[in-house]
Amino acid sequence: MTCTTFRVLGSVEVLYDGVPLPTPPPRHRAVLAALLVDAGRTVPLDVLVDRAWHERPPGAESATVHATVSKLRRALEPDVRDGAWQVLRTQAPGYRLAVDPDDVDASRFTHLLRRARELDAADRVQEARDTVGAALALWRGPAYADVSAPFAVAEAERLAELRLSALELAAGLDLRLGCHHDVVDHLRALVREAPLREGLRGSLMTALFRCGRQAEALQVYEEGRVLLADELGVDPGPELQRLHGRVLRQDPGLAAPDPAGSGAVEQPPAAPPALPVPLTGFVGRADELTALGAAVAAQRLVTLVGPGGSGKTRLALEAARHRLPDGLPPVLVELAGVGDPGLVAAEVAGALGVGVSGGDPVGALGAALEQRRLLLLLDNCEHVLEAAADLCLALLTRCPGLRVLATSRRPLGVPGEAVVPCGPMSTDTADGDAVRLFLDRARLAGAPVAEPSPTELALVRQVCGELDGLPLAVELAAACLATLPLGEVAARVRDRFALLSAGSRHAPAHQRTLAATVQWSVDLLAPAELTVFAACSVFAGGFAPDAVEAVAGPDVPGGTIGPLRALVAASLVELDHGRARYRMLETLRQYADGDLDAGTRRRLRDRHAEFLADLTEAIEPTLRTRDAAPGWARLDADQHNVRAALEHCLDTGRTTTALRIAGSVGWWWYRRGHVQEGRRWLAAALDADTGAPAAVRVRALIGDALLAYLAGDVPAIGARTGEVVAIAPEDDGHLALALVLRGFVRALLGEPDAADQIALDTARGIAVAERSGLGWVRAELAMTLGQFARAAGDRDGALEHLARAEQIAEDLGHSWAWSSVQWVRAKVLVDMGHGDLALAALSKMVERTVREGDTTGTLAGLLAAVGAAAATGRARDAVVLLGAVQSLSRRVGYDPLRMDPVDGQRYVEAARGALAPGEHAPATAEGAALDLAGACAHVHELAARPVTRTSAMPAPRDPADPVRPRSSAPVRP
Repeated sequence: MTCTTFRVLGSVEVLYDGVPLPTPPPRHRAVLAALLVDAGRTVPLDVLVDRAWHERPPGAESATVHATVSKLRRALEPDVRDGAWQVLRTQAPGYRLAVDPDDVDASRFTHLLRRARELDAADRVQEARDTVGAALALWRGPAYADVSAPFAVAEAERLAELRLSALELAAGLDLRLGCHHDVVDHLRALVREAPLREGLRGSLMTALFRCGRQAEALQVYEEGRVLLADELGVDPGPELQRLHGRVLRQDPGLAAPDPAGSGAVEQPPAAPPALPVPLTGFVGRADELTALGAAVAAQRLVTLVGPGGSGKTRLALEAARHRLPDGLPPVLVELAGVGDPGLVAAEVAGALGVGVSGGDPVGALGAALEQRRLLLLLDNCEHVLEAAADLCLALLTRCPGLRVLATSRRPLGVPGEAVVPCGPMSTDTADGDAVRLFLDRARLAGAPVAEPSPTELALVRQVCGELDGLPLAVELAAACLATLPLGEVAARVRDRFALLSAGSRHAPAHQRTLAATVQWSVDLLAPAELTVFAACSVFAGGFAPDAVEAVAGPDVPGGTIGPLRALVAASLVELDHGRARYRMLETLRQYADGDLDAGTRRRLRDRHAEFLADLTEAIEPTLRTRDAAPGWARLDADQHNVRAALEHCLDTGRTTTALRIAGSVGWWWYRRGHVQEGRRWLAAALDADTGAPAAVRVRALIGDALLAYLAGDVPAIGARTGEVVAIAPEDDGHLALALVLRGFVRALLGEPDAADQIALDTARGIAVAERSGLGWVRAELAMTLGQFARAAGDRDGALEHLARAEQIAEDLGHSWAWSSVQWVRAKVLVDMGHGDLALAALSKMVERTVREGDTTGTLAGLLAAVGAAAATGRARDAVVLLGAVQSLSRRVGYDPLRMDPVDGQRYVEAARGALAPGEHAPATAEGAALDLAGACAHVHELAARPVTRTSAMPAPRDPADPVRPRSSAPVRP
């Protein structure tokens, strides 16, 4: 009998009685391969055509296929006559290769592999190894090597996967047979051929370990971990991770079969590895290096804590190289790749070359380090925090010569631990650490920044500032200069996570991109912490604990203080102890915000806005009382949040909430000199919500009227006060202010007052003030009456009103009213020729306004001091003060001459007129060089200096009325 056999584990071959037949033509090979895939089974005609003619089916299928099959039959059975074909048969609905499965090498291979596995399961190791060896011996190359049709490629891939399984099985059997020395090189070649095959990698690690090459085994694991992260974005599987841990622990169970039964693995202890040599220069961080070196010298456990990307590892390594006590060798243990907290001690043992034959790595480490002096650098502890802390506690209490320097995004919490913060680099100056780092790394990227121009330096500072000075982000941005111009980097840096998405492929996976660095920290958060982290993204600038509770509290049943503290500990939120406030780096804020869906973001920002409305409404009544300081401080701190809330409310139609906030903050804008900003917000809110409750609208209208006064916008004052008078209840103290302010504006405009409307408004205002019960309104009205008396030429009456206003203000603690009394009193005293007394009053005034941050009041007082100095004959000092007022006004954006145009201009003319023209420029320049404190110090010095002469400066007369003086005093500074 003759026998036809087939080979596909390599090129397609046919053997006839053991002799190879001539190689079939390509089309014949394709048809034969299409039949061999289903050897012994019928292949339908349409399937055969699709497989063999996939790219160009024949026009007459049946005839073409029949002709090809006929030729193939004659080639397969050359001795057959009269069409008695036995191998390739016609069988409806197609054709069938009538062969035994063992006549096809691929079928025989799968049969042998299955048998080898059965023998392995039965613990017949040697028989299993022989069988799988026979299976692998059938391979001559890639399956179906000379057939390119898709069906053949798919079948070849299936067989190749089985071959890898057979190779893994063979390797495992070799190790069970104790052949680890013989298979190391072969396994290395196989791992190079299939680097993602974890079974082969695990066998190589085991073989190396049994050969006493533990470090190489760990390196094989690390190479696989990096490759899996790069190629697939995953970690090694649980089995390979467990093997890694066993290698670290030197698990006796990994030992080769030992006839003596000892199970021992003899390995020489490895020498501690040297610290890695940096490939880039270390830039800046002088203060941090000094602090870290001092801490390591003083304490046995130091943890360098900071947010992801802040450069903790690099700083710790630099300190270990240059700032350690003498004779203290450092050893680095990188924990970023340790996914199982139970393997931390084994990782440390592996790095130190300490054998762990008894399965107790902590005990083995303690015994090995008990008599040694050593600095252990534990890098990236945050994800295995408890295990790292427990290990440090166990070793430090047993090993007196041991010191530990850990890097982590949160402290370890071990007794005696010294925590050294590692925050962002300085971005304040052109030679700050962040700018220097950026320029250094940009030069490495080949960017032409060796001698940056001032414009380029400004762009670099902008980039570094936007990135919070985080070293990782700065380095990633500098690397962008290899493919983007500096201006483009600066333009795109606000979308930092998109821009900084391509880091070094040699860096750890969690440090290759800015997003990966942040995600590493976020992944460690508990659900409540994650909720608070997301909520913190709605804050602009800093925030207080009560704000966090208002925004996140409804979603965190147990309260937010615990999660907030955890976020601070994790370096995801910063605590400013001096101001008792929290803040998020902008990088972290943007990341948290980017993770929010639109509905959640809207809900959190709505809560944020409502909290700001409630907060500012609660603070506003306190701002004119003795207890005002905390309210001013809170509003100072929360202005970024105020702006964010106003913007959100106006963008989303929450107009009444916007009006509540703007109206409550109007007095803060007034006192702090933010005139234009305040007017923009108030105008937008008032225009957007004309139907708000009267109390809300009235407060906003008064705020805008007062700011309009500071801006010199007299028509707006009349319009806003007129609306207040029209809608305010009769017991609303704001109505009193509106009435008196409206009367004053009419006087300023010179409107006829035949009906004595100004007097009627004033009387009504006084009555409303009494009904309102608001003491601060009474104080301000009394001060305003003093201004009216002065305008009417009744100086003694003015001083009486002012004395009463001062007493009310003093009793209430209404600091602004008290300061304003001094300002108006000084004007009256200048009119009376008592310039020295005026300077004394203004000296007291500006001392308080500077201390309280009242910029507008201080500038108004300085302008009045120009007139007082001129009245005492000290013209040069007056011009010096005038130069200071003009310079400071430009810097602040508020000009007191607009608010006080008549008296102010009179003081300016008096000062300039009394000084020789040639002395104007140097005196003005001297004043322009003064800051606010320096200008006020000049007033104090003038008030303390004896006066040799003083002269009156009468109020100017109204040309239309030579008897009545013009109303020139404004309502308030």
